[in-house]
Amino acid sequence: MTERSARSGAALAAAFLAVMLLSGCNPGAPSAMTPLASTAPAAGVPATTAPAAEAEAGAGAAPTSGPESADTTPCPTTGNTKRFAKIRFALHAGLALGAFQRYIYKPLRAGGFKAGAEKRKRTFVKAAVAGLFAIHELKVAKKFAEANPTLCRGVKAVSGTFASLTSKLKGGSATPEDLQAAQNAFGELQKQATSNGFGFKEKNVTVPGAG
Repeated sequence: MTERSARSGAALAAAFLAVMLLSGCNPGAPSAMTPLASTAPAAGVPATTAPAAEAEAGAGAAPTSGPESADTTPCPTTGNTKRFAKIRFALHAGLALGAFQRYIYKPLRAGGFKAGAEKRKRTFVKAAVAGLFAIHELKVAKKFAEANPTLCRGVKAVSGTFASLTSKLKGGSATPEDLQAAQNAFGELQKQATSNGFGFKEKNVTVPGAG
């Protein structure tokens, strides 16, 4: 064996020994033969759904605990003034309503969720993504609605309705009654908002991942 071959063999042996020692010291670490689980987001689900205005609200990133998580933040019992609260509330509530109307309620009226409908599965996927977007926007809107206790409770009620609806959309089990309940909840929120000087209208929105 030449000196060069001996050095190469020694290097390979040292590398193999190092791998074995590292594996033994950390049993929880994946082995070289075990593929790592993918950390990429699921197809069709946006990495973030909040518009730039969310940064002003101090709301942080979109929730990661899923649509089923309940909002337990108590509503205020007295007024709490925030700068441009009405404008910001109207913006985020309008975005939530726009996503709901475009991707959920209008497809419902067109029969897109019925068995046998063309691209029915894709319609459900888009609706679920839009539902997550709407939940997030409603939570941001609530932060600005807290100047009014009644309005705060109204936003929480809509968020709760959407959490249940989105869960059913993801499972493909949403019924027309579920969707109509969400539509009614939005209508009630709009009524409350208007009567308290926080009126908002549907915003034209394209949800990332829903197309």
